[in-house]
Amino acid sequence: MMRPLLLATVVSAYGLVSVAAHAESVGFTIFKESDPIGQDRYTIEKTGDLTTVKVVTQTDVKVLFIEYHYRQDRTEIWKDGQLQSLISDTNDDGTKHHVEMHREGNSLVAFADGATKTAPGTAVPFTLWTNEFLKAPVMLDVSDFDQLKVGVADKGIESIAIDDKKVDAHHYRLSGDLSWDLWYGSDGALLKTAFKRRGYPIFLVRQ
Repeated sequence: MMRPLLLATVVSAYGLVSVAAHAESVGFTIFKESDPIGQDRYTIEKTGDLTTVKVVTQTDVKVLFIEYHYRQDRTEIWKDGQLQSLISDTNDDGTKHHVEMHREGNSLVAFADGATKTAPGTAVPFTLWTNEFLKAPVMLDVSDFDQLKVGVADKGIESIAIDDKKVDAHHYRLSGDLSWDLWYGSDGALLKTAFKRRGYPIFLVRQ
């Protein structure tokens, strides 16, 4: 079953809102079919050669007599395109996960849900604030630090609707442990994603 990993974006001038010196914020609305069910917001701050990314994701769904609630708070620190540390707290409808990760030389070492896990230093978490993850040899689940087997297919340029406007976007499709479709703007910014959760189509659309 596809993990409930939710998306970020590429840092760019497109659609970003200044929140502090050297900090920017970008958000997505999460839809189940056409109904808004949550928000995904990223704050990116650059200090010297470090980039700190703070993520807050919240989803609340009610279908007939079934309710589903998801929340994740995450902080990533990057340097020179490499992940230095990550702290993540996830509540997946009552199932809680906690990850604390740091870099040790050429390895990433994490204390995840009470267990120690390691990954290559070139691994990248499934966090789409940078599209460099598409080139990464290893992807990591940000909720439990499991390694993901993911294939990436370049589907070319397509026209999609954003805010009732047609824009050209570069479409990528992920397969394997993740089954997602991603659309990026000409500036590299993530515009939209699509996947299924418990059989329902879910979309994230840039605000």
